[in-house]
Amino acid sequence: MNVKFVTRLIVALVVIAAAAGLAWYAYTLGIAQGVAESGNLPAPVTGAWQYPYYHGLFFRPFGFLGCLFPLLFFFLLFGLIRWTFWRGHLQHGGWHPGYEGGRVPPGFDEWHRRMHEEHEAEK
Repeated sequence: MNVKFVTRLIVALVVIAAAAGLAWYAYTLGIAQGVAESGNLPAPVTGAWQYPYYHGLFFRPFGFLGCLFPLLFFFLLFGLIRWTFWRGHLQHGGWHPGYEGGRVPPGFDEWHRRMHEEHEAEK
Protein backbone atom coordinates (compact mmCIF):
# COMPACT_ATOMS: atom_id res chain seq x y z
CA MET A 1 0.00 0.00 0.00
CA ASN A 2 1.40 3.34 -0.93
CA VAL A 3 0.89 6.69 0.71
CA LYS A 4 -1.60 7.95 -1.92
CA PHE A 5 -3.91 4.98 -1.40
CA VAL A 6 -3.86 5.32 2.39
CA THR A 7 -4.46 9.07 2.13
CA ARG A 8 -7.40 8.60 -0.24
CA LEU A 9 -8.83 5.89 1.99
CA ILE A 10 -8.61 8.13 5.06
CA VAL A 11 -10.19 11.05 3.17
CA ALA A 12 -13.00 8.80 1.92
CA LEU A 13 -13.68 7.51 5.45
CA VAL A 14 -13.72 11.06 6.83
CA VAL A 15 -16.16 12.17 4.10
CA ILE A 16 -18.42 9.17 4.78
CA ALA A 17 -18.31 9.86 8.53
CA ALA A 18 -19.12 13.54 7.95
CA ALA A 19 -22.06 12.65 5.69
CA ALA A 20 -23.37 10.15 8.26
CA GLY A 21 -23.02 12.73 11.03
CA LEU A 22 -24.83 15.34 8.96
CA ALA A 23 -27.62 12.88 8.15
CA TRP A 24 -28.00 11.94 11.82
CA TYR A 25 -28.12 15.62 12.83
CA ALA A 26 -30.75 16.44 10.17
CA TYR A 27 -32.85 13.45 11.23
CA THR A 28 -32.67 14.51 14.88
CA LEU A 29 -33.69 18.08 13.97
CA GLY A 30 -36.66 16.73 11.99
CA ILE A 31 -37.80 14.62 14.91
CA ALA A 32 -37.50 17.59 17.27
CA GLN A 33 -39.50 19.80 14.91
CA GLY A 34 -42.18 17.12 14.53
CA VAL A 35 -42.52 16.74 18.28
CA ALA A 36 -42.75 20.51 18.73
CA GLU A 37 -45.46 20.87 16.07
CA SER A 38 -47.48 17.79 17.04
CA GLY A 39 -49.53 19.79 19.52
CA ASN A 40 -50.81 22.07 16.73
CA LEU A 41 -52.32 19.28 14.60
CA PRO A 42 -56.10 19.12 14.20
CA ALA A 43 -57.99 16.13 15.51
CA PRO A 44 -58.43 13.29 13.00
CA VAL A 45 -61.73 13.03 11.17
CA THR A 46 -63.90 10.27 12.52
CA GLY A 47 -66.18 8.18 10.40
CA ALA A 48 -65.16 6.86 7.00
CA TRP A 49 -61.65 5.48 6.54
CA GLN A 50 -59.35 7.86 4.68
CA TYR A 51 -57.17 6.05 2.15
CA PRO A 52 -53.81 7.61 1.38
CA TYR A 53 -52.97 8.41 -2.22
CA TYR A 54 -50.58 5.84 -3.70
CA HIS A 55 -48.20 7.08 -6.38
CA GLY A 56 -45.77 4.20 -6.86
CA LEU A 57 -42.34 3.28 -5.56
CA PHE A 58 -40.43 6.36 -6.65
CA PHE A 59 -41.15 10.05 -6.75
CA ARG A 60 -42.00 10.62 -10.42
CA PRO A 61 -41.69 14.25 -11.45
CA PHE A 62 -41.21 13.18 -15.10
CA GLY A 63 -43.74 10.36 -15.32
CA PHE A 64 -42.37 6.85 -15.81
CA LEU A 65 -38.82 8.22 -16.30
CA GLY A 66 -38.68 9.15 -12.62
CA CYS A 67 -37.38 5.67 -11.80
CA LEU A 68 -34.16 6.49 -13.71
CA PHE A 69 -33.01 9.06 -11.14
CA PRO A 70 -31.98 6.47 -8.51
CA LEU A 71 -30.11 4.59 -11.25
CA LEU A 72 -28.35 7.79 -12.30
CA PHE A 73 -27.45 8.42 -8.67
CA PHE A 74 -25.78 5.00 -8.37
CA PHE A 75 -23.85 5.51 -11.63
CA LEU A 76 -22.59 8.86 -10.37
CA LEU A 77 -21.72 7.39 -6.97
CA PHE A 78 -19.71 4.50 -8.41
CA GLY A 79 -18.07 6.82 -10.95
CA LEU A 80 -16.96 9.09 -8.11
CA ILE A 81 -15.55 6.11 -6.19
CA ARG A 82 -13.71 4.92 -9.32
CA TRP A 83 -12.30 8.39 -9.94
CA THR A 84 -11.20 8.70 -6.31
CA PHE A 85 -9.24 5.47 -6.09
CA TRP A 86 -8.04 4.91 -9.67
CA ARG A 87 -7.55 8.46 -10.93
CA GLY A 88 -3.78 8.10 -11.50
CA HIS A 89 -4.20 5.08 -13.75
CA LEU A 90 -6.87 6.75 -15.85
CA GLN A 91 -4.76 9.83 -16.54
CA HIS A 92 -2.24 7.77 -18.50
CA GLY A 93 -4.70 6.19 -20.89
CA GLY A 94 -5.88 3.12 -19.05
CA TRP A 95 -3.93 0.65 -16.96
CA HIS A 96 -0.63 1.27 -18.70
CA PRO A 97 2.09 3.19 -16.90
CA GLY A 98 2.80 6.60 -18.39
CA TYR A 99 5.92 6.06 -20.51
CA GLU A 100 7.08 9.12 -22.33
CA GLY A 101 6.65 9.06 -26.07
CA GLY A 102 4.15 6.19 -26.22
CA ARG A 103 2.52 3.30 -24.47
CA VAL A 104 5.39 0.82 -24.58
CA PRO A 105 8.36 0.51 -22.21
CA PRO A 106 11.64 2.05 -23.40
CA GLY A 107 13.33 -1.33 -24.12
CA PHE A 108 10.44 -2.75 -26.12
CA ASP A 109 11.54 -1.28 -29.46
CA GLU A 110 15.03 -2.85 -29.11
CA TRP A 111 13.55 -6.23 -28.17
CA HIS A 112 11.09 -6.06 -31.07
CA ARG A 113 13.90 -5.30 -33.56
CA ARG A 114 15.99 -8.24 -32.27
CA MET A 115 13.06 -10.65 -32.56
CA HIS A 116 12.56 -9.72 -36.21
CA GLU A 117 16.29 -10.14 -36.89
CA GLU A 118 16.21 -13.66 -35.40
CA HIS A 119 13.12 -14.55 -37.41
CA GLU A 120 14.74 -13.32 -40.64
CA ALA A 121 17.93 -15.29 -39.88
CA GLU A 122 15.92 -18.54 -39.53
CA LYS A 123 14.55 -18.24 -43.06
